[in-house]
Parts: sequence; structure tokens; C-alpha cells
Amino acid sequence: MDDLARGRVRATQDTFQIPEIQKVLTPKRPAVETAGLADIFPYYAGFSFDWARDLLAKDQANASTPITVLDPWNGSGTTTLAAQSLGFRSVGIDRNPIANIVARLRCGIMSSDSIKEAPSAGPGESSEGDPLRAWFTDQTSARIRQWVDIASDGNGAFSPPYIVSLFRVVRSLTKKFEGSNPTWVKRAKGPDDLIGLDSDYLDDLIQAEYRFLVGRIETWPVQTTDSLHITASATRMPIASSTVDVILTSPPYLTRIDYAVAYARELAVLGIDIARDRSLRSELMGTTLIRKDVGFSISSVGPTAQLLLSQVQGHKSKASSGYYLKQAQQYLSDLCSGLDEISRVSRPGASIHLVVQDSYYKDVPVPLADICIEEGTLRGWSLEACDRFPVRRSLTALNTSARAYKKSDVAESVISFRKD
Repeated sequence: MDDLARGRVRATQDTFQIPEIQKVLTPKRPAVETAGLADIFPYYAGFSFDWARDLLAKDQANASTPITVLDPWNGSGTTTLAAQSLGFRSVGIDRNPIANIVARLRCGIMSSDSIKEAPSAGPGESSEGDPLRAWFTDQTSARIRQWVDIASDGNGAFSPPYIVSLFRVVRSLTKKFEGSNPTWVKRAKGPDDLIGLDSDYLDDLIQAEYRFLVGRIETWPVQTTDSLHITASATRMPIASSTVDVILTSPPYLTRIDYAVAYARELAVLGIDIARDRSLRSELMGTTLIRKDVGFSISSVGPTAQLLLSQVQGHKSKASSGYYLKQAQQYLSDLCSGLDEISRVSRPGASIHLVVQDSYYKDVPVPLADICIEEGTLRGWSLEACDRFPVRRSLTALNTSARAYKKSDVAESVISFRKD
């Protein structure tokens, strides 16, 4: 699969058979989803594994050679796993290292013979700047850090089942730091708010989560097709031009979800402190931080996006013409740069599927589906379908101040293009 990133992989003429699978009508993930190992880590948003698998199978049925699949906002790897389960080559791009670790675990080739019980760990110390200290006492932070060392190969890579076990434990223990908006994680207010655990008890929790992951992985068929997961931005994909047949993706929505904050605890496990080093948080699409070098031009987007920016700028609420306008411009710049990259890496005739959700800024509709349709058309893509599904609950309803503004229902849309 390394060859794919360098552009030397091409489809072959091998005989290809598509397994018969049940038709799924909606991309919406069920409240409890176990298909495709979706339950091993609660990564926000995304779409149903069964739906993704069904869609990719239809794309293959219309192709003469085995397809290569790309998801430039891959998240926890639903697209790459769905492609892999069908025998397709796939590439997942995500700037968030947490997403890529979970995706690798879901797509990893593992058996009971290759997974061992985690070794015991002795007492240790955590550094003064350990980001885990935002939620845990020094002693508990040190113990978790020892488990991180066990999960590391010493060269910056981690064993996915070990490290995801730590993610699950840390997330469970710090549940009290989640507010009404589950994507915004608070930090301890003082020493009395920190979590301290007996080391043996913590070890038991980690080993229990490890055994759970092993058990779930063993229920999944061993995959023989490679999938490549790259930690990179969708605006600068390390993939050669005209090498991808199908793009299936769901870009972050314009809902001001800060994914670095949402996964601050897991990033802390990796030693990344988003409070001190804002570089990762600033780079993620949808971030609430404003970069200094966006370089946005209103002429770079179509009329629908221009109208949205005009409505945000003219809104009477505080900071609409300042911070919120800049945040919307930054989001649209990232979205359009990602669409440009999709155009570059996809072959002529490639299928492009975008799953997006409309939203609101105050009482201003954010017609993200219409924006994507317009931007795709401006790039020479032919619109083949746009299926809309009602959304009954969104994060907007969790924001008490936002409830003051009158809104209508929003929809999640599946937009399908063909690159001419």
C-alpha cells in the first residue's frame, strides 16, 4: 500500500466478486452500532458501516476493475474498513492521530495468536508537564504513562489494541469532565478535582478493556486486503494525482465542533497537550481557533457560500462580523481546499460521495449540502444524486444560548458526483 501513496498502484484485471449484502437506506448510525467494530471506540459523527459497505459494493458493480477507495476525512475508519471487508484497496487520511490509531485497530490483521496479555507495570513518575495531570493525580498519571510506554515501540508508533485500551479507560474515568455538549471536555479546577486511583485497580481496568478489545477483534474476519492510514491534512494529501476510483467521506460540518478539544484526553495519553501546543488544534478542520494565515478570498467560493458569509457578517449578534465571520471563512477555505485535492487525486470518471449535514448559525441557515453541490459543480463534477434524511437531534439543541433563535428542521444529505 505504500505504493499507492506514491501513485504507482493501478487497478488490475483480476476477477472480482461482490458479496451479497443487505440494502441499507440511510447513512445514519444507529444508537448502538456493533457492525464494523464501531463499538470499540466512541468516535463522534460518521456514518453506518453497513451503509458504507453497501454503497461501495454498488460502485464496484459499475466498475470493470477492482476499485481503489479514499476517505480524506477518514475519522475512525468506517470507509477504509468497509472497503477492506469487500477486498478493495483503500486509503484513509485524517489529521487527528487519535482517529488514525482507532482506524488502524479496526482494519488491523490480528488473531488470538498475535495478541498477548499486557505485562504488569511497576511504580513510576510522571513529568511535571504531563498533560494527563489535567485530570489525574501525579501517581495515577505516572501509572498511565507506564502503560503508554508498554504500548509504544520506542519509535513513535503504538500498538493499537494497547493504546486504545488506555483511551477507553481514560475516557471512562473522566466522564465527569464532559458537559451537556459531549464534544467540549473541561479540565480539573484544582487538586481536589483530580482523579486518583489505586495502581492495582487501574491495572485491572486497563487489562479488562484490553481483553474486551481482543474479544471484539477476534469476532471480525481476518482481512487480506491492505488499507493505508495517513496522518495528514485533507488539504495537502500525500497521494499522487489520478489514482483513486471512489471517494466516500464526511467532512466536518460547520457546527464549530473542535475535535482536538473533544479528544483532548486521548491526545494527552499520546503526550500531546493542546493547552500548551495549539498547532494540532489549529490545523483541524472546524477548529474554533482562528489561524493568522488563512488567506481567504470571497471570490474563491460560489454564490451560496458567499450569501452565507454575508448573512453571518450582517447578523446583529455580538462578534458576528468579527470572530464568527473569520471562523466561517476558515471553514469554507478548508472545505474548498479539500475538494480541490479530491479533484486532483481522483481519476476521470471517479465516483465522489459526500455525507454532510446542514446546520444553523444563530437563526441563519447553513445549507452545507447546497454549498457542496455548488462547489463540486464548479470543479467540473456532475451531480448524480442528492438524498436528504431528516435529523431529529443535533448539537445545536444542546447549546442553551442558541435555543433563543428560531430554527427549522435540518437534514443530512448524501451527495453523489461523477468526475467528468
